[in-house]
Amino acid sequence: MRVIDFFCGAGGFSEGFRQQEFEVIMGIDKWQPAVDTHNLNHHLNDVPKDILDFWSEDSSDVREIEALPNTEFIIGSPSCISFSMSNKAGKADKTSGLRLIEAYLRVIAVKRHQRKSILKGWLMENVPKSKEFIKPEYTFDDLNLSRWAKKNGFRATDIAIVIQGDILNAGDYGAPQERKRYVVGEWIKTGEFIRPEKTHDVHVRLCDIRSKMPRPNSKNLDENWTDPNYPKLTLKMQEITDHFYDTGLYEIEWEKAEYLKTNHPFMGRMPFPENENRTCRTIIATRSGTTREPIIFKSEYARKGNGEYRLSTIRELASFMGFPYVYQFVGSEGTKWRQVGNSVCPHMSNALAKAFRKKLGLKEIKIRDIKFDALKENHKKVNNLNTFKEKRFDNPKRRKENSRFRRHPLKLGNITVNLMNYHPEKKDEVAKEWYVSVFFGTHEGHKVKVLNKRDLAAVEKILMRKLPDFANFKNELPTNPPSHKELQRIYEEDLLLKNENNPVKIVKRVAEKIRNYEMHSRSVTIDNLFPKSEIPYAQLMAMYGLLSLVKANTSIPSKV
Repeated sequence: MRVIDFFCGAGGFSEGFRQQEFEVIMGIDKWQPAVDTHNLNHHLNDVPKDILDFWSEDSSDVREIEALPNTEFIIGSPSCISFSMSNKAGKADKTSGLRLIEAYLRVIAVKRHQRKSILKGWLMENVPKSKEFIKPEYTFDDLNLSRWAKKNGFRATDIAIVIQGDILNAGDYGAPQERKRYVVGEWIKTGEFIRPEKTHDVHVRLCDIRSKMPRPNSKNLDENWTDPNYPKLTLKMQEITDHFYDTGLYEIEWEKAEYLKTNHPFMGRMPFPENENRTCRTIIATRSGTTREPIIFKSEYARKGNGEYRLSTIRELASFMGFPYVYQFVGSEGTKWRQVGNSVCPHMSNALAKAFRKKLGLKEIKIRDIKFDALKENHKKVNNLNTFKEKRFDNPKRRKENSRFRRHPLKLGNITVNLMNYHPEKKDEVAKEWYVSVFFGTHEGHKVKVLNKRDLAAVEKILMRKLPDFANFKNELPTNPPSHKELQRIYEEDLLLKNENNPVKIVKRVAEKIRNYEMHSRSVTIDNLFPKSEIPYAQLMAMYGLLSLVKANTSIPSKV
């Protein structure tokens, strides 16, 4: 049961097959750190290779493919960047991604249809979005094999590959992560895609994993810990790599992540810090502490501000993905993060491998019987991130000169009122003036209005008539706001958020004052002032509160 893993990355696809006692004899990837990691864990000596090498402009030239060893199984995970929703909101050019898929399918077609083929099955994994672009079938001509096909008794227009499969969720197979992937493939004897049997109707939660792991600030090196995913695998703490180091974030990092998770202008609300009573969200390949995507926890160190919250350790990420403690990753923290985030969950790969075993008439390897001895000494061969030290926050993150600023207090009624240091129609002119802009909707072509003095007066009249206790709200607002230049200076230099005139704190303060009014979420009727005839009181209050900061600039003409 020999396997070649294309686009092998760190080897998550391979690991699931290894656990089911398939023999992974080769991993193909063009990124050196990933190849090094795959080599280490699967005892290989492969060198980086581009999958596009297997595509040839000559439709009879398959020398690169023929140079590969013949195996019973081929698996592969073409790069998903082109199809990912995180790449330009799913609107990125798909050409490069489709080219990689076609190069991979070209290999499958040759190995499947060559004389005396021994190929029994193949699989391909990608993000769900790819399903929209992968064709239901490919002819030899589609895969640039027309001349090779004729030499082997086929017509160029014959079907070489039929695409069959489904979107699978790794959580259904025991992975502690909601990771949906489009998986296609074939059991060649019958021409069918074998859908693996679900093993987990109730998905594993973050707390189910984290509660069984040592805390990153633990120091008892002789203590034994059982792998949270593999109950028969127990190691001493000193043998667990990439976990005992401080991943604390500077306040300006986690504060931005908190804002984007809980108050994003057009995307849904996410918990901050992470809700551990749910299964892990999909792990991404980029290490960042300032975006919506990272898994962020309250730090084990009793700190406020800098270091109060932290990112996952590499070992936590690997466990959330389903890698065993003894699986090692080569490189720096960022390099390891990318390898983990780009991987196939071994739990799902294991389930796919079990489906092939069943077709071969072999019993599945149960979790209690998985062998890890071949991996146990690898912890001595990698750059271990463990320091067993608390991080010192003495090198603060800095904002670039003329950094952009755009924030809103609340999102209600599909409207946001934004304090901005650039005009929405002049995005290249940053930090010269500050504006209050209202965004009506999130769809393409939504309307935007930059508020002016007339709008300030109109909003004040409405609030005076219709908002009880408006006088108190008005009196709580600053009477001597900083100049635009000073506002920008404070934003760039006040990295610990101590200055009350920091625009980050100002927007938060306005939001807090608005929430104090029970009726803030109710709508008020407005005629001939905004594109919408009804908007929440909260948005009128946000307009008034933020405009009090930029009075010197409200002569800007109103635009919709």
